[in-house]
Amino acid sequence: MSGDNEQKIAKPYIIFTIILFLSLIFPVYGIANSVMPLVLGLPFGLFWIALVEVIAFLGLCVFYLIEHRQEDGTHE
Repeated sequence: MSGDNEQKIAKPYIIFTIILFLSLIFPVYGIANSVMPLVLGLPFGLFWIALVEVIAFLGLCVFYLIEHRQEDGTHE
C-alpha cells in the first residue's frame, strides 16, 4: 500500500480510537456510570462498556474493509 493511502486511513482511525477511549474515561463515562436503568438485564454502566466494545469491533471491521479495497484497487 502506498504512503498516500496509509495517510487517508490513518487520520480517521486515530480519531475513531480517541473517541472510543474518551467514551470510557471519567468525563463521558460519568454519564453512564449508574446501575439503573437496567438494559438487557445489565446495569447501564456495564451495558455502556459492552456497547463501546461492539462499536469498536464494527468500526475496525469497516476500516479493514476500506483498507483491503484500497489495496486491491477495486474501490478508490
